[in-house]
Amino acid sequence: MAARDMRNEAGLSLGDLYGVLRRRRWWFVVPTAVGVVVALALALALPAEYEAVATVTVEPPVIPDKLVPNTIASDTETRYENLKLQLLARDSLSSIITDSKLFEGATTPREEQVEELRQRISIAPLPPAIIDPRKPVELNSFKISFRYSNPKIAAEVANRLARDFISANLRDRTSLAEGTMEFFDQQLQKARADLADVARQIADYKENFQGELPEQLLLNRDRLERNRMDLASTEAKLEGARDQVRLLTVQIQEMRTAGASDQSNPSLRKRVLEIELNKLLASGKTEKHPDIVHTRAEISQLDDMIASSDSEPMAQSREEMAMRDKLRDYEVDGKVWAGEVERLKADIAEYEQRIENTPRRAAELDHLDQQYKNITEAIRSLQLRQVDAEIGKTIETNNKGERFRVVESAEIPGSPISPNRPIWFTAGTLLGMMLGLGLLVLREMSDRSYHSVMDVQNSLGLPVLAAVPEVTLAVRAARRFRLPRFGAARV
Repeated sequence: MAARDMRNEAGLSLGDLYGVLRRRRWWFVVPTAVGVVVALALALALPAEYEAVATVTVEPPVIPDKLVPNTIASDTETRYENLKLQLLARDSLSSIITDSKLFEGATTPREEQVEELRQRISIAPLPPAIIDPRKPVELNSFKISFRYSNPKIAAEVANRLARDFISANLRDRTSLAEGTMEFFDQQLQKARADLADVARQIADYKENFQGELPEQLLLNRDRLERNRMDLASTEAKLEGARDQVRLLTVQIQEMRTAGASDQSNPSLRKRVLEIELNKLLASGKTEKHPDIVHTRAEISQLDDMIASSDSEPMAQSREEMAMRDKLRDYEVDGKVWAGEVERLKADIAEYEQRIENTPRRAAELDHLDQQYKNITEAIRSLQLRQVDAEIGKTIETNNKGERFRVVESAEIPGSPISPNRPIWFTAGTLLGMMLGLGLLVLREMSDRSYHSVMDVQNSLGLPVLAAVPEVTLAVRAARRFRLPRFGAARV
C-alpha cells in the first residue's frame, strides 16, 4: 500500500488532530514525562549557591576643595579600575582563600582556585539615582558580590572584599599624597642646587671680569677722562723737558766749540803730536827711535782720554758743569714723563676696552640674573605647592579626603541564587513537550496505514462506496490501556 501524501490533503480538522493525538499520545507523553523527571532531578541535584552583596559609595572630601586644593588628580573612574585590578590580583585572592578556608580539602592547584574565586566575584558600578543629561555620568556607588555554596562564608568574603577595597583606596591615596610630597622635595632640592650653581656662576663671572661690570661703567668713564687729561698734561711736560734738553745740549756744544783752541784739549794735543810724528817719520827715524816711541805713547794716552771724554765729556768750566747738571735733570725728567705717558696710554686703552666690553658683560649678567630670578620664583612656587601637598597628605592620612564607605554590608543570604529550580523544571518540561511533539509528528508522517475514508480516497483517487465502522472487542479494548510498542504499525 502506498504511503499517504499528506501534502495533497486539503487540511486537518480538529477531529483529525484529536485522532492523531489519541493514537500517538504515548509518543508525546513519555518524552514530556522524561523531560520533567530529568529537569526535576537536575534542579534538586545541583548544589545551591548563595550570593552576598555589599554596597560601597563614594563620599566627597570632608574639607571642600575651595579651602584646601586637592593634590590627587586621578578621577574616581580611574581609581575604581585600578582598585578592581588590585582586588582581583592573585596575591589578594590567595590571601582570601587561605583566611576563609575556601576550597578546603581540594587538590586542585592554587592557580585554578584563584581563577575560580575570581569568577565568583563581581564588582560593578551602580547607576546614579538622578541622571543629569547635561553632565557626564559620575561613578558614585558600586556593589561587590560573591557567590558560594555556604551562605555564611559568602557574606564574610563579600564584606572582606569591601574592606579590602576601601583599604586599598585609602592606601593608594596615601601613597599618592606621599609620592607628591617626595616629588616636591626632590624638585626643591634640585632647584636649590641649581640656584646655588647660578649664584656661584654670577660670583665667578664678576670676579673674572672685574672692572667691566655694568655698575662700574660710570667709574671707568670718569677714570678714562681723568687719564686723558693727565696724558695731555704729562705730554706737555715731556715736550718741555725735551726742549730744555735740546737747548742745553746746543749751549754746551757751543761752549765747547768756543774753547776748542785751548791746549789742554786732548783732541787738539793729539793733532799736534800726530803732525810731529809724521815729521819724525819723514826725517827717516824708525819706530824704535825714542822720540817716535814717546810720541806714540803720548798719542795712546790721548786716545784713552778722548774715549773717556766722549762717553762723559768733562766739563771745561763751572758754567758748563752747571749746564750739564741741568741737562741731566731734564733728561731724567724726560724719561720719567715718557714712562708716565706710556702708563697713561696703557690705562686709557684698558679703560676704553672695559667700556667697550661693558654692554656684553651686562647682557651676560642679565641672563644669569634672569636665571636666578626664575629659579627663585620656581622655588617659591614649589614651596607653596609643597605646603598644599603636606596638607593633602595630612587629610588623606586622617581619612578626610574623598573616600569609599560601605553603606550596606553583606548579609547572610536566605535563599540561593542558583540553581533556579522553577526555571529548570519549566525548561525541562518545555523541552520534553517539544521532543514529544516532534516524535509524534515524525511517527505520524512515517505511518502507512489508513485511518479514515479521506485517507483512502486521497491515496487511491477513487470514491468510497461504503465504510465499515471499527468493531471494538473486549480484548482489543483492554490492549488500549497498555503501552504500545514504539514503531508498530496500526492496522
